[in-house]
Amino acid sequence: MNKIKISERLVWGSITLCLVTLVFVVSTEKVKAISTDGEKYLQILHEVVSYIENDYVDPQEEKKIYTGAILGALQSLGDPHTRFLDTDEFGELQNETKGSFGGIGVEISFQENAFIIVAPIEGTPAWKAGLQPQDKITEINGKSTKSVSLSESIAMMRGEVGSSISMKIERKGIKDPFVVNLVRELIQIRYVRSHYLPEAETGYIKLVQFMGKETTAKEFATAVTNLKEAGAKKLVIDLRMNPGGLLDLAIDLADLFLPPEAEIVSVKGRGGVLVKSYKADKKEKKFLDIPIAILVNGGSASASEILAGALKDQKRAVVVGTQSFGKGSVQSIFPLSGGTGVAITIQKYYTPSGVSIHGKGITPDYIINPIAASEDEKYALEKLFKKNLIRPFLETHAEYNDVALSDFAAILKKENLTISDSVCRIFLFNEMRAGSSNSKPRLDLDTQLAEAIRVLK
Repeated sequence: MNKIKISERLVWGSITLCLVTLVFVVSTEKVKAISTDGEKYLQILHEVVSYIENDYVDPQEEKKIYTGAILGALQSLGDPHTRFLDTDEFGELQNETKGSFGGIGVEISFQENAFIIVAPIEGTPAWKAGLQPQDKITEINGKSTKSVSLSESIAMMRGEVGSSISMKIERKGIKDPFVVNLVRELIQIRYVRSHYLPEAETGYIKLVQFMGKETTAKEFATAVTNLKEAGAKKLVIDLRMNPGGLLDLAIDLADLFLPPEAEIVSVKGRGGVLVKSYKADKKEKKFLDIPIAILVNGGSASASEILAGALKDQKRAVVVGTQSFGKGSVQSIFPLSGGTGVAITIQKYYTPSGVSIHGKGITPDYIINPIAASEDEKYALEKLFKKNLIRPFLETHAEYNDVALSDFAAILKKENLTISDSVCRIFLFNEMRAGSSNSKPRLDLDTQLAEAIRVLK
């Protein structure tokens, strides 16, 4: 069977499926004969459909009935990435659209009949609006997403640059949903950013996504070299809010820090059978002596988890932050009749120690929450969210600065709430993501980064 591997890319400029790898099956095989039990239940299905068509009180479309049966069969597997693809979705995946146009810059995953945000992409409208991993999109432009297919939701999120879109969001820990209004932008991403932190003799590299394989790998290696020449004696790789991307790029970056033949990641198929093991090669350009810390959080997924898991298991890096997303599987796209298809999970990724990333994520060596607020301060912040005062504030304050701090303090005073100056600063810094994506990291406001540097000492 011929297969074409399609690596994850920034599909449609505004939204992607959270996949590490897709495999398109381009030749059609004869469907296997079903078992005796299968034939029995298939007959039962036909009988049920017949009763619905002939006796149900409201006439139903035959297509709707059978599509519902297909969706039910796939949903029974409990795997959000195994799914039916209608003609529009199948066509989009086959074409692998590469155009740049207006978007909001958010990665989503389809889980339990809901659209879950994996991570907002840094510097995009979704990032600036403060959207977070695990946020659930319940409405798009006033239309419920419960009855919306993936292709329909994508079409609703796409639009002209400068046009508006509203989304209703449900967030864990906040009782009432809130609405976020965004303006679509042309999504153009700078994947690698680096800074030398002389006060800590540390090099800092922020990787936004695992995209642009050739240029990103070279930029990353050049950044490490330049940081070492500037005086860096240790390195922090920031993968927070990095939703993943190209598997090959994750392997190439891990290779920079591992000796030849060190395992990076393995792929196992049905029954746990090993399909392939990826190992470091003998390339000349390697960085085997510099201590490394990797920052992760709930928005770190797929390729981020492969890189973090490889360096952690090989004792080449310590991982700091909070539990990562937990996405490490491969889907095959099988063509069906009528221009439709089905995505079936066929493989999973495993770290060098044999641990499956999927559904679990990477557990940091040092679990550090981004903000250490007291119970009273947590209550005060929760009250601000419930009264929908945070979203409008973030929409009108693009950068973290003294003006933003002063205006936020005014809101607290008006609501008769008390939050310490340090917690207030850290909270705003994290919520606003430092405003500009080019801002230099601040150790006094980034507790996870500060801890990563501390443990490297």
